[in-house]
Amino acid sequence: MFNSTGNNFGAGQISFKDHQAENYVVLNSKFSFDPTNADYQACDQLEIYVPDLSIDRSAVGAVFLRFEEDQHYSWGDAIYDGGSVLKSWVKDKNTIVIEKQPWFDQNGPLIIYILTLYPQLNQGGNTIKSTMQRLTMTTEGNYLRFGYETFMVEFEQWVFIHLMFSSCTYAYRDSLWEVLMEELPSDITADVPICGGGNQMHPNCDGMAEAHIENKVLSNQRRVMGFWDTGHDPFVYAFLVRDNNE
Repeated sequence: MFNSTGNNFGAGQISFKDHQAENYVVLNSKFSFDPTNADYQACDQLEIYVPDLSIDRSAVGAVFLRFEEDQHYSWGDAIYDGGSVLKSWVKDKNTIVIEKQPWFDQNGPLIIYILTLYPQLNQGGNTIKSTMQRLTMTTEGNYLRFGYETFMVEFEQWVFIHLMFSSCTYAYRDSLWEVLMEELPSDITADVPICGGGNQMHPNCDGMAEAHIENKVLSNQRRVMGFWDTGHDPFVYAFLVRDNNE
């Protein structure tokens, strides 16, 4: 783990879990910032300054941006959280860059999730290989179901996961979800965005919820109104550093 040494968009100190190899790094972080602050308004791209990384520049990876929005009506409350995927890369061994997309600024504060593998740019190396493992997702009475594309790829220091939500027993749609991920290592702890679901209030983006993973259990309570809309299949995509990593 390490902390940032600064940034150019008015956020506080940012903490990272990390695994660093000769030709790639896996970084995990979640942080928020206010897009109305002067530093953010003045910058062209978001830059996070960090201690020396093991690579000096990378190919483009993906990070997730999310905002939260509640609307209150006579019939009850509605959730219109949304977000998108942003380009990110290692500019040099001390700088992580995230593209700036100003059309989300009015929805601040904004949350960014870095759950990313950054490969060294223009450098060959021995390919690391592992085996795709189907994840068994268990809930009491099988109330929550996942698609065939739900799997993980496990390494000693990190894990890649992809979850595809399929359906839910109607009586549980607004309940707290707790799902045992049977094959997942128990040393994974992270907040991950759940991308997808229609967003009637913000049709220029999909919904984006958040889940917590700890002790092989994925839990989620807050979901957007259009979570099960046709054609907006919710999914999780994350490279996660294991807690056993030094």
